[in-house]
Amino acid sequence: MKLTDFALKQVAELVKDELNGSKWVDFFNSFGARDIYDDLGLPDIGKNNQQRPSKKEYIFKRFSDFNNTHKLQEEILRIVSFREELCKLINDIIIPEKYKIELVDGQYIMMGDVHETNHTIETEAHFQDIQSKILSELSKARVSIIVAVAWFTNQTLADKLIEKNNEGLDIRVLLYNDYINRNHHANFSSITVKMMNAIRGGKMHDKFCVIDNQVVVTGSYNWSTSAEFRNDENIAILRDNQRASDFSVEFRRLWANK
Repeated sequence: MKLTDFALKQVAELVKDELNGSKWVDFFNSFGARDIYDDLGLPDIGKNNQQRPSKKEYIFKRFSDFNNTHKLQEEILRIVSFREELCKLINDIIIPEKYKIELVDGQYIMMGDVHETNHTIETEAHFQDIQSKILSELSKARVSIIVAVAWFTNQTLADKLIEKNNEGLDIRVLLYNDYINRNHHANFSSITVKMMNAIRGGKMHDKFCVIDNQVVVTGSYNWSTSAEFRNDENIAILRDNQRASDFSVEFRRLWANK
């Protein structure tokens, strides 16, 4: 997630009094900062006059440090959970930058590439050149990509996920726990990957991807070399944030399975 300095300053001003100084230090340390709140107050952030920062200045600096990473998204979603009113107030700031927070199945999620009136519905069906269609959609991702496919051996698609992960997006992949995936799945580098058996005892046979909680890619197509080069396959691309939320909820249900 990446916001302009203008938006980050607005959010910092909005939330600065939600916590006291030491609690803000604890908050950002939980995301990887290594700050100490001492007798002089908030930690030095390199101000020209060498004075300690105000809460707004400190929050803005740490937001900036985490900007263009998935941690900024996590920070903002945790702040929204402080009190219900913050969701609308922060949305007023970030919607002009094409992000929006929504409450889905009791959990706040970040959506990307949104517009003021964002419940548009578009559907595409594809039967040829499917890999390139998926790559095109993945390239547009700004916040998150979640993938649940039975088999994933296509390194070209995996490389695109690695690229988006390196850009700071939140990427998660869920695979069927079988011999093929255990021994021949694509190289995912540092992407978070989980393998599972079906909740009902058979195969985890899903084939879907959700991008920015806005776009769903689903169909017969596994993300495998056989699907791309040997089989007759299909995908549908759904640009519908409500259906995307449905698939996101199902992904969380599968992901939580032990």
